[in-house]
Amino acid sequence: MAHNLVRLLDALFASTLDTPPWTAFLEAMGRYMPCHHPTLVLRKPRPGDPGVVVSADAHTDAIVALQERVFRDSPFLELPPGKVCILSQMMSRTELARRFPVYHAYLHEYGDVIDLIGLDLAEPATGMIFRLRGSRLQGEACFGEAERRFLEALAPRLQTAFAIYARLAHQQYRLRVLDDTAEQLTVGCLVLNEDGRVLLKNAVADRWIEQQDGFALREGMLHCTDARSEWSMRTALARVVAVGDESRHTSQVFRASRGGGAQSWSVLCRPYGVRAGLGEKTTAAVLMLIRDANLRPEISAGVLIELFGLTRAEAVLATRLVQGESVKEASASLGISHYTARAQLAAIFDKTDTHRQPQLVSHILHTVHNLWP
Repeated sequence: MAHNLVRLLDALFASTLDTPPWTAFLEAMGRYMPCHHPTLVLRKPRPGDPGVVVSADAHTDAIVALQERVFRDSPFLELPPGKVCILSQMMSRTELARRFPVYHAYLHEYGDVIDLIGLDLAEPATGMIFRLRGSRLQGEACFGEAERRFLEALAPRLQTAFAIYARLAHQQYRLRVLDDTAEQLTVGCLVLNEDGRVLLKNAVADRWIEQQDGFALREGMLHCTDARSEWSMRTALARVVAVGDESRHTSQVFRASRGGGAQSWSVLCRPYGVRAGLGEKTTAAVLMLIRDANLRPEISAGVLIELFGLTRAEAVLATRLVQGESVKEASASLGISHYTARAQLAAIFDKTDTHRQPQLVSHILHTVHNLWP
């Protein structure tokens, strides 16, 4: 039993990074327990949601049936966390058939199953619950104390392996969300080392590089397709690496010509520090953000509050002025007196170090247009 447990642990951690994960572990579990149809439910089925079920068997029809309808009638889907449960010890076949007829018929139809063993483990940091299941078929002995002890001995290692997987999956999901957000905002993101070698990049930057739209990769190194832009990038990288301070005030901004030459990218380089996972030889990391230089960010009250320290009322008035309204028009549309609007405008002039309305509008447009987060 101990020898089988060691082999199962080897398969458990080795299959954590497989695609799909856990298949090799489930196959080993089927051999060393032994059991049939070893299955891991990574997300339980719900109405309209098949969940995520991984099985060592190509038992597609049974899994589809479970996901689409049988899970609603299963007494073995939700088990006490951390406790090894055996169906034959929970209820007799007669009781199962009487109380859960749909599930009983399902077990008989797909493999003539006579018993199930299961273990649910929760991963608190992500909220995931891992449901491990195995079965015995007609003509075989039901699960007993030996199999219970086997799974109980395995449980702490399962908990660790599941926690690693859950946190990796959560991080990958988070990165997917950030990539999708960057895609909508049309912001390319890369992390470079001190020599300009690309360590990480998001999907937006990857697409622009593949299209050679102002940037290209040569032997893993990022280059600008325009000579002058290449010089600007190398200069910016050198300055950022020399400073090494992760403050936004050490950022470098330059423009890089796009593939057509008529348009350009606005590029920000910022020190990002060396973190675990970037490789032993990396001594400096630079975060590079790229966006269309001709794309004007939205000018909102929140942005003006953040940039200039305006009050909410002052920021709302300033946005109306930027949109082309006069002070008189803005006061009318906002439902405030002309006197109040003039007083707010005076405060806006003071906070933005401007003196006239055209100068104020030009200053706001220029500041927001060249703003990098």
